Amino acid sequence: MARLAWTYLALLLLVWALAELVAERTVPTLLLAYLPPVIWVWPAPLLLLLALLRWRKGGRPAIFPAVLACLLALPVLGFTWHAPQPAWPGDLKVLTYNVARGGLGTAARISAQIRSVNADIVTLQEVNGLRPGLTAELLAGLPGYAVSRAGAEVMTLSRFPVLGTRELILPGTGRRFLVSRIGAPGGELSVVNVHFGTVTVSRVLSGQIMPTRDRRAQQLDVLLREVAATSGPVIVAGDFNTPPRGQVYRALSAELSDAWDSAGRGFGYTFSSQAPVLRIDHVFVRGLKVVGAGVQPPGGSDHRALAVQVRW
Repeated sequence: MARLAWTYLALLLLVWALAELVAERTVPTLLLAYLPPVIWVWPAPLLLLLALLRWRKGGRPAIFPAVLACLLALPVLGFTWHAPQPAWPGDLKVLTYNVARGGLGTAARISAQIRSVNADIVTLQEVNGLRPGLTAELLAGLPGYAVSRAGAEVMTLSRFPVLGTRELILPGTGRRFLVSRIGAPGGELSVVNVHFGTVTVSRVLSGQIMPTRDRRAQQLDVLLREVAATSGPVIVAGDFNTPPRGQVYRALSAELSDAWDSAGRGFGYTFSSQAPVLRIDHVFVRGLKVVGAGVQPPGGSDHRALAVQVRW
């Protein structure tokens, strides 16, 4: 039993290292990085239970590696815990939400969920509805916002004046990133609404995973160059299709602060909405303090919305 527990602990450490450090460089390690981490860690509590049963019968050697495996499982799963902070006047609330083209909910349901958060700035992805009129119906249920849009699928809403917008053209795809300059009460800030290309099993099976990886790297380069060239506070929010590990995530977190890591409580999983196992929707900031972050209940999408509170 002890040998089994030590072997599993070593394998878990190896998988973690490959997913973190090698990640997108090879197909196998890319899959390790992008698959739900529960696939790697589910044996840990089972081993601990078996070790405890053996301990009651006088066998102790397996307890230590089984406990270590369970402790390692928490950061592998992305668990974090920060004490809640009270809201201050002047705090900004930001919501990011991939609405999945309205395929899983009506515009009324989606807009009601967004209204319930009472966000100052909302970044939406996949607003190009499966049926005509979805965007108009959605906006009709969200009065009081200034609207910016890039291409067909990303849209940013702001309760404050929008001073300017531009699209970032992405190579190899019809998607666009949307940059909005917003005049908030605390000062001007830039909001970048993103939707990265998707890593899917179907692309692995069809041999398209490496081209997808390369396009995502190009999209990352466009984003990082934009952030580097932007002065003042920056919020980058959206569906990154990127878990909190690997080279893409490390490059982002080297330049920006991940809101969930700064103020989240729990795992922060946003996909899929009914059985969340991945944290792929993020809010990153620069020049602002994150004081709260929370994943919203399931609504009319296959993603869950992420709400973040930031302070000047």
